[in-house]
Amino acid sequence: MRVHRRQDVLDTRAGDPVVQEERVAPRTTATRTWSPAQFISLAIGIGFVVLGITVLARTGSSDWYTPVRTVWHLGHTPLLGWIDIAFGALAILCGVVPGAIRSLMGLLGAAALAFGIVILVDAAPHRMHRYFGVTHVNGWLYVAVGAVMLLAAFLAPVFVSGGGVDVRRNVVTS
Repeated sequence: MRVHRRQDVLDTRAGDPVVQEERVAPRTTATRTWSPAQFISLAIGIGFVVLGITVLARTGSSDWYTPVRTVWHLGHTPLLGWIDIAFGALAILCGVVPGAIRSLMGLLGAAALAFGIVILVDAAPHRMHRYFGVTHVNGWLYVAVGAVMLLAAFLAPVFVSGGGVDVRRNVVTS
C-alpha cells in the first residue's frame, strides 16, 4: 500500500494539537469492465473462424470462386471462407477487449444482417452464388448472427469491478 501524508496545522498557538491526515490507497486503482456481449462475440467469432478454416480445408484456396462446397449445410466458396475467418477474428477481437468494442461489434452485426437479407431476397442470385456459393440457409445464419450481435452490442450491460479504495484517517498529535 502507498501512504500519502499531509500535515495541516489547525492553530499555531503553543500547545494546540496538530491534525495529520493520512490517506491510504492500494497500489493499483485499475478497474475491470466486462459485458455479457463479450461472451456472445467470442462464441460467434470462434464459430466463424472454425467454419472458415473448415471451408478452406475442403475447398482449397488456390482460386477465389471455385470450387463451391457445402460445409455444415452451408454453401461456400474459398472467398466466403476467408470472409468468415476475417469476420470471426474481428468478433474475437471485440470479445477479448474489456467492456467489448461496442461500435465494432455493432458494425459487424449490421454487416452480417445486411448480407443475410441480401441473400434471402435474392437481390443478385447469380452473382451471390458465383462469388460466395450461398443458399438460403446461409442467409438465415447471417440474419440470426447479425441480429444477435446487434442486440448484444446495444442492449448488454457493462459491469465494472475493482477500483481504488480511498481511506482517510485523521490523527491528532500534540
